[in-house]
Amino acid sequence: MTFQPSRRQFVVGSSALVAGTLVGCSTNNGPAAPSTSQPSLVAPSGTAAPELQPDASKVDVTGGPQWTPADLSGATLTMWGLNYAPHIERYKLMVKRFEEATGATVKLQPQDDVGQQMLTSLAGGNPPDVVCLLGIASDQLVSQGGLLDLTDVVYGDLKIDMPKWWLPDAIGAYTFGGRQFGVPVESSPHAGVSCRLDLIAAAGSKVDGLWPGAEPEDAWPAKGVHFQDFDQMFELAKALQQKSGEKVKVWGQNGQGWEIHRLAAMMFQQDTLWWDEAAGTFNLDNDSCVQALEYMITKPYALGIEANLAAQSTVNAYVAGQTALAIGNDSAAGEGTKAGFKGTNVVQPSIVPGAEPKFLGPGGWGFEVPVKAKNQAAGIEFARFATTYEAQFTFSQIYGGMSPACRALIKSEIYQGDTPLKSGQRRLLVAGENTQFQGHGFDPQVAGMFTAILGSVREGKVTTQEAAAEMQKQATAQQKRYART
Repeated sequence: MTFQPSRRQFVVGSSALVAGTLVGCSTNNGPAAPSTSQPSLVAPSGTAAPELQPDASKVDVTGGPQWTPADLSGATLTMWGLNYAPHIERYKLMVKRFEEATGATVKLQPQDDVGQQMLTSLAGGNPPDVVCLLGIASDQLVSQGGLLDLTDVVYGDLKIDMPKWWLPDAIGAYTFGGRQFGVPVESSPHAGVSCRLDLIAAAGSKVDGLWPGAEPEDAWPAKGVHFQDFDQMFELAKALQQKSGEKVKVWGQNGQGWEIHRLAAMMFQQDTLWWDEAAGTFNLDNDSCVQALEYMITKPYALGIEANLAAQSTVNAYVAGQTALAIGNDSAAGEGTKAGFKGTNVVQPSIVPGAEPKFLGPGGWGFEVPVKAKNQAAGIEFARFATTYEAQFTFSQIYGGMSPACRALIKSEIYQGDTPLKSGQRRLLVAGENTQFQGHGFDPQVAGMFTAILGSVREGKVTTQEAAAEMQKQATAQQKRYART
């Protein structure tokens, strides 16, 4: 298949990479390279956790790949990925395992803007043999014939039982028209609420009945995994808010950034899809969207437990000590802990009272094989390797334990331990089973449009009804322009 780039690919290629997040703290599942327009996150401190070694005998690997490494002695393949230290560390560890198993040599070439570089390299006929890229940033590469269909040569060849081996949103990010164009190594990290444990401890009896984390793990999942409803979360935020006179020193909660994921999930909980992938249309000007916006912004602002902060990101606000609860990106608890604020994660409540929360997410990063790869056979072999328990285990230790793509990892030692962060991660793993992929095909620029409109709601300039109508109007118009270019 010939890759024929359209003008659109060169115009929006780089913005597609940040389709999942437009705020600058995280490309998707953890803190990314610092943005020039946002405060940088606190760098990791202390000694890194020891690297764990995968042992498939300790978990249930039923349905996994039946991979026999090919002999690639003398073969060299080029790998691209994100030029970001935590990613590079994971790539190197995976490469070492692959080289030892196959005899191949891998040339790792990290890229500052891997999405744009892929577009340029494919147009020039000189792509890498394998690339690590966000699935949700791959729409144009797939639609223009730039990526190899891995359905048969990887998944079919290895006899993988797809529902048993993968979490749904992770594999969904690499599924286009029922075909798989990549191998995921992460799932979505947007179900959690990061909570400051020092403030919870200081609040004492004020948080009795409000703090899900007080429940022992043997009560899960009936109790202790997620907030029962938004009223419980709002009351906890109110109890944790810190004031000096009339001045708020620490806000009860913050949910700025990643609004597109929260909005999509809360509408999904009301059985309404924000984006119809098959029809290529948005569905935002309705009561489900308005209700979601009320719980995202209007209610907590009216209660005085949240404000429009200059940090513009719930992670940055949490790391800076400006908020007790951070909603929308699960990395806040870990990043805050590095900054001295010990924390954990619990799962967000459902907007539907009494219902178990379910989510829509953008998936995460994974490995793809370009159609014009010079050593495509070796690239395919790396993709096959990436499906294995050993490869998935190796990547999932990023950030001390990221939300995995592979179900078999849920019970692995990566997420075991009695630290608050490990307990929080196990709560999030429960939510992973109830997370679906949010869909392909929409212009990534609409996320930025939503952020601007919701900023106006936060400032009291427009109502939630007006915001829903305006999001529908702007997103529809932008999607038409996107489709024409």
